[in-house]
Amino acid sequence: MNLTFEQIKAVTVGAIRIEQCEDGIRFFKCTQKQIDAFTLESATLGTRAKTTTGVRLDFYTNSKEATFEVVSGGKYEVYINGLLRAQYDTSENKRISLRLCDPLGHAYAEDARVTLYFPAHSIGVLKSVELDDGATIAPHKFDNKFLFIGDSITQGWAANYDSLSYAQRVSRFYNAESVIQGIGGAYFHELTFDSIDFDPDVVFVAYGTNDFGHYKTYAELEAHADAHLSLIAKEYANKKRFYISPIWRDKRDGKSMGTFEGCREILTKLAADKGFTVIDGLTLVPPVPELFMDEYLHPNDNGFSLYAENLISVLQKYL
Repeated sequence: MNLTFEQIKAVTVGAIRIEQCEDGIRFFKCTQKQIDAFTLESATLGTRAKTTTGVRLDFYTNSKEATFEVVSGGKYEVYINGLLRAQYDTSENKRISLRLCDPLGHAYAEDARVTLYFPAHSIGVLKSVELDDGATIAPHKFDNKFLFIGDSITQGWAANYDSLSYAQRVSRFYNAESVIQGIGGAYFHELTFDSIDFDPDVVFVAYGTNDFGHYKTYAELEAHADAHLSLIAKEYANKKRFYISPIWRDKRDGKSMGTFEGCREILTKLAADKGFTVIDGLTLVPPVPELFMDEYLHPNDNGFSLYAENLISVLQKYL
């Protein structure tokens, strides 16, 4: 049986807007206002604001098989009962079919939990979901709601598996329904803020490393960061709010603004003054080039593993 649009919508996580279009179902992590604001900053940022970072289907079923028909988009990853089972990298229409069984091929005694992760760095489109005729389907129930706001590192830039980014790992650890507004190249800018159709318990903000290269002066950085953080603090005044300062990076010279350390100090103070709990990014990923995909900025899968592990260790004091 093919699931209806409403059934698919009911088991979707990570999208603040879902649309039925000619080519299939499209999912959005940002509002149109945010997409327009990022596009005004640059066409590249606008495109990245449209990617399906953090979007997934998450449900239980007694079906013996599941088939997903997707339209391009890149990497789709499937978990069964919380265990990564397959990755499909596609640039064209593809039918993804898999048996819902344990890794040795044995049937489950109870309903299987199926999680389909959409591409984090491209725009995933879903044409259909097919289960056995008469199969049951029920959405997974979460314990928390997390909102992540950040740049390429929050997006999980260049991880071999999109589902292994720090934001996804932390979401799974806390069984959190999460929206991940990670956008490669993004920085503090108040015009990119908007109210969204999602009410998180916890908000994470992790901008800073791109601000260091983008803004020309400390004053320019401070003005935009102050305005942006103020909007987030006002919107989520009664929520737990964390600011993750920039993690270690190399190539810290030659920026007109000043020093990387100076940038971190300004942002840390601003966030603390506005009621954010500040988490020092330098304590999350060791300054070891081998833990970075490009040796200086973006963690690889091992780096993301340590990022998540160390962040969870800090969060245990607060959550």
